Amino acid sequence: MEKNGSTGIDKTPYHSYKVKGLPKGCKMCVKGEKLVLFITGVCNRGCFYCPLSDEKGGKDVVYANEWDTGHKSGPLTKKEFDIIVEEARMCDAKGAGITGGDPLLVIDRTVDAIKRLKTIFGKDFHIHLYTTPENTSAEKLRALHDAGLDEIRFHPSLENDALWPRIELAKKYRWDVGVEIPVISVYEEKTKKLIDFLDGRIGFLNLNELELSDSSINKLSERGYTNKDEESYAVAGSEEAGLALMKYVIDKGYKFKVHLCSVQLKDSVQIGERLKRRAKNASWEMDEVTEEGLLIRGVIYLKETSPGFSYRKIIKELSDEKRTELLSRLDTMPEELGKKFSLKKTVFKVDDYKLRLLTSEKIARKFAERLKTMGLVPAVVEEYPTRDGLEMDIEML
Repeated sequence: MEKNGSTGIDKTPYHSYKVKGLPKGCKMCVKGEKLVLFITGVCNRGCFYCPLSDEKGGKDVVYANEWDTGHKSGPLTKKEFDIIVEEARMCDAKGAGITGGDPLLVIDRTVDAIKRLKTIFGKDFHIHLYTTPENTSAEKLRALHDAGLDEIRFHPSLENDALWPRIELAKKYRWDVGVEIPVISVYEEKTKKLIDFLDGRIGFLNLNELELSDSSINKLSERGYTNKDEESYAVAGSEEAGLALMKYVIDKGYKFKVHLCSVQLKDSVQIGERLKRRAKNASWEMDEVTEEGLLIRGVIYLKETSPGFSYRKIIKELSDEKRTELLSRLDTMPEELGKKFSLKKTVFKVDDYKLRLLTSEKIARKFAERLKTMGLVPAVVEEYPTRDGLEMDIEML
């Protein structure tokens, strides 16, 4: 563990800094062991730095990692919860982080999810949750604790300290209590005031390096925030401000743990390790798995669903009738192509989610010209092993 001079701040192997250690939820996240359960996009805070996308922000949707459960409203259906469980198993998850929006705005759904996850995966399946003091009450905390929540993280407003005392309500229960906030350099004094208040009330403080996102970039840019370099979405000066706040905690002699979580940790380590875990289960025998956990695969498209402008949206919005028609055509192709190319039909596999045929890169390249004469579209694709299979590169053959 590298020391940051003689300040008592340790640099972790995960591109972050710590004082006294990491909370258990973070220890698991850096190993990719946590399912991210986005339980709702509804929130009543309106933070100018909120990174939520237009698909999630302000909408009552539910995602398990990148997998959209299709939730519309109300309690989780059996089908939606089955998706959550399947995604957890695909990633070999040992726990979950429940986030939003604010999970306490859908408290019944959140409590139900915790109970069901604990029932299926056992009491050692570690669950942490993010919320705000605004929506905290003694009744909600009791319900979360009784459901089996292991760790709670509060995101208090730095603009208004009136609700900070609600954090103390969580001390009644035997779970890990912490605060997690972004590091905003111009809010240094306000953050120090919060830190002073937290002494004796929490077990850990997570400081997140401020990040530009597609949804927040305009709001942040209008306030003068810029990224620290061309290769990063991290805001310039946020990391330095975070280190100064860590030193403040040490100088004041406060006892809680502090973790300065970098954008690089979230993007390269947390997500990267989770992708590697999922790739082991999501990859097919004909796939090549890269060191980063990406899948390289041969793909055969129908002309109607081949990559082009908004093709992912087109696939998503297909009518049930059209989807059934395309799938029926794809279902006959493994045997048809196997006979035509003198191959086993098992070297082809129907991808019913993205409406395409999978094979090996070698086969796609070898038979590319013959496939095109059949009105098909061959390609080699490098993509994430996630449910949505986001493509990093598509080479049309």
